[in-house]
Amino acid sequence: MAERAAQLRENWLAFRQRSAARLAESMLLVLRVLSEKSALALGAALGRSWVRLSGPRTADARVNLRIAFPAWSEERRESVLLRSMENMGRNLAEFARIGTWSDAELRRRVRVEGMEHAEAASAASPNGAVLVLTAHFGSWELLAAAAAAHGMPISAVQRPRDNPLLEDLVSRVRAQGGAEFMARGNAARPALRALRSGRYLAILYDRNARPGEGVFVPFFGRLASAVDGPPRLALRTGVAVLPAFIHREPDGIHHVCRFLPPLFAPPGACANANAVAESAKRWTRIIEEQVRSAPEQWDWSHRRWKTQPQGEPAPYR
Repeated sequence: MAERAAQLRENWLAFRQRSAARLAESMLLVLRVLSEKSALALGAALGRSWVRLSGPRTADARVNLRIAFPAWSEERRESVLLRSMENMGRNLAEFARIGTWSDAELRRRVRVEGMEHAEAASAASPNGAVLVLTAHFGSWELLAAAAAAHGMPISAVQRPRDNPLLEDLVSRVRAQGGAEFMARGNAARPALRALRSGRYLAILYDRNARPGEGVFVPFFGRLASAVDGPPRLALRTGVAVLPAFIHREPDGIHHVCRFLPPLFAPPGACANANAVAESAKRWTRIIEEQVRSAPEQWDWSHRRWKTQPQGEPAPYR
């Protein structure tokens, strides 16, 4: 009986994974064949519906907004959540179309500010390698494709999805954008190779680190767990860290990628616990500043405060 039950659970999981992948592939196809205006409008509508129907993780997003902006009214926080999910829907529409845009079209859609900072960061490394600090902000999938279109040899570390069929679909679409992606958790050696070969290595540094994998840093006034691997990698290799964030412009179609002044490790710095923690704190502060500047462009649905110091309960159900 136990074996039969296990087999049924396995079959049900496989069915759910196939169904989710097929639904996602169909949605991407629809968004790709529609006119751009219609695709963006549909994406925004899907985001609004997700909030109004209390889709998965909207409760977590509301918890996050209360943590980040306790003095705001519920109406103001709800407005930010609605616009954030509209942005997520538009991101999906753009992701579906990445493979249809030439480098020239990507450069037209995404203008760059602060290229001098990217050049300074690259010049500081003997082989031009740079660690790019970014977040799930704006149209972040478009950021990697736009950087590649602007002539930056870019690799990015992403957390793989639990559904391998969905992960395969997403990887195939991403590959059309010209950037190289590697799975977080198994990325240490590929990341080091990318830096040694002079590439820009992008790290999305706004996700919760599981117990034992991170350090606690302040984020919106509450301790959050930040993964310690990327700061350790930056300190050990000595590469410059280039903060980069993509902002959706008011017309909803165009974007601006802003490179901020690079961060350099102090001379003789080593990757000890204090230095890693200080880097993680500094990086997280930069991300918080960006989120505060345009909270409707950040993904609030992630359980950013899930891992807490011993004795402190997580804020989520």
